[in-house]
Amino acid sequence: MKGLKWIIFDVDGVLIDVSESYDIATELTVKYFLQMFDLKVEVKPELIRKLRQKGAFGDDFKLSEALIIGALSGDLKTFVEEFPEGEGIGWVREKFGIIIDMDAIKRLFNTFYLGEYYGERAFDFNGLWKKEKPIVKRELLERAVERFKLGVITGRSMLELKLAEKLIGFHFENAVTRELYVKPDPQAIWYLTRGEYGIYIGDTINDELLVENYKRRYGGEFEFLMVGRDAKDVNEAINGLLELLKDTGHSR
Repeated sequence: MKGLKWIIFDVDGVLIDVSESYDIATELTVKYFLQMFDLKVEVKPELIRKLRQKGAFGDDFKLSEALIIGALSGDLKTFVEEFPEGEGIGWVREKFGIIIDMDAIKRLFNTFYLGEYYGERAFDFNGLWKKEKPIVKRELLERAVERFKLGVITGRSMLELKLAEKLIGFHFENAVTRELYVKPDPQAIWYLTRGEYGIYIGDTINDELLVENYKRRYGGEFEFLMVGRDAKDVNEAINGLLELLKDTGHSR
């Protein structure tokens, strides 16, 4: 990794623990829609996380639609277990011939997640974002930014990223949110780096696809590190890169 210029992060599950926010918002959204079809299905958090990790959805709106369609089409657990890695909502719609109104999903999901921050909320709700907890240590980011260019590529909106930054206590000068590009669109990496060498730290197959798509389209070298597989967590990953810096004598 000699010449490493960038460390780019995913946010959810990497910098922020979203088990009590996005996961629950997804569960409540899916259950709400299924009740409209007179279906009472248990939407276990582990199924949500497994499908998010396996699929290429880009955001939890599409993830919610996939779970709804999966439950409508049969056993939800089997749907998730058999879901092909790297596929997304297009595959689900084509296979089952069902499409759920995305605007309705967005409105409901944002009601649960953003609460009073969402002007078009379907009803009053105490936003689940308040239950999020930081994973990353701010002091590590402050050390890393002295040596590397830091950025985020996230399925969050700009507002949602600001809420995460407030929680972490750190502002990312370089960011791609879903208003710009949706993963795994490789333009997201090019937008930040303009071809400079870096590493993306994520936690899903979709994150890995982002880096693979970038290398395929732009022909440049770029690294991917998956937390939970290549490192215990993001703090271990950052520490490792800072130690590597000492060994190589690299500087920004």
